[in-house]
Amino acid sequence: MDSSSAAANQNSNSPSNLVTFQPGDFVLREKTTTEAIFIIKEGQLEVFKTGNQGEKIPLGLIGSGQYVGETSLFLGTPNMSNVVALSPVTAVRLSKSSIDQQLKSVPSWLLTLIRGLIERLHNANELIRRNGWVDTALQDRVKAVEQKFAVKK
Repeated sequence: MDSSSAAANQNSNSPSNLVTFQPGDFVLREKTTTEAIFIIKEGQLEVFKTGNQGEKIPLGLIGSGQYVGETSLFLGTPNMSNVVALSPVTAVRLSKSSIDQQLKSVPSWLLTLIRGLIERLHNANELIRRNGWVDTALQDRVKAVEQKFAVKK
């Protein structure tokens, strides 16, 4: 299930909604756009990119209190990585329209700073993907969570 499927499980009258994902569900897919940020309340997700030869390049683990989807939303670009649930996940979905409403009261210099930081992160992740660098410690942590929740690949 991807974010569009998860969106169907929510009350569409509210700008922020609770959504759930099961192990193996995609929250975000590389090279697609998103109209929301997901703040993780419970569970673990894996962030990874697909390398030039189709290999999986792990970029991180996301857990409670963290979020995904900000790059696509703030930069107006496709998602730069895949995000998949490793365990049962509960998240708050914040729509682009509700975020845009809140950002109207933020000084323009702060928005420029936020976009600049997100762009730097995007560039660093792209450098990792292009060079095929793999963090073996991160791979081991991902495998441990996958085994615990029997995530199917």
